[in-house]
Amino acid sequence: MVVYPLFTFLWAVFIFVATCTSDAHAFLYDQEIQFTFEFAPNFMDLLITSDVHLMNEFYLIQKTGHVFTFGILYILHLLWVRNFGKAFALTGIFAAFSEVLQLYFNRNGRLFDVGVDFVGIFVAYLFCKSFIVNLISARHSHS
Repeated sequence: MVVYPLFTFLWAVFIFVATCTSDAHAFLYDQEIQFTFEFAPNFMDLLITSDVHLMNEFYLIQKTGHVFTFGILYILHLLWVRNFGKAFALTGIFAAFSEVLQLYFNRNGRLFDVGVDFVGIFVAYLFCKSFIVNLISARHSHS
C-alpha cells in the first residue's frame, strides 16, 4: 500500500528534524527548531557515557521519546516492507545514523542512545510478532 512508505518517510523526517535541532529542550517544550552545523565533529563523543543521568526528569523524557519514536518507526517499516528482519535492520541503521548525525548539529550523539533506540525497536518487534501470531492463531481456531 502506497501510504506506508509515505508515513514512514514523514516519521523519519520528524526524527531527522528532532535529531538535527540544536536545542532538544527548546524543541520539546517550545517547539523551537534551530540548526547549528559542526563541520568537524569529534566522533569519540559517541563513546561518552558520563552524561547518562537516569535521575534527571528531562533526560528520562528524552530516552522515553527514543523508545517510542523508534518503536513507531519499526512498526511503520514493518507495514511497508512486510519483513520482520528487514524492518529491524532498516530501523536500526536509521537509529545509528541519527546518533552520528547529531554530532554534526552540536548535539550529543551517543552509542548509549542507539542502545535505547534498539530497546524501542525490540519492544515493537516483540509486540508485532505477538500480535501476528495471535491473529494467525485466532484465524486458525475459527476456520
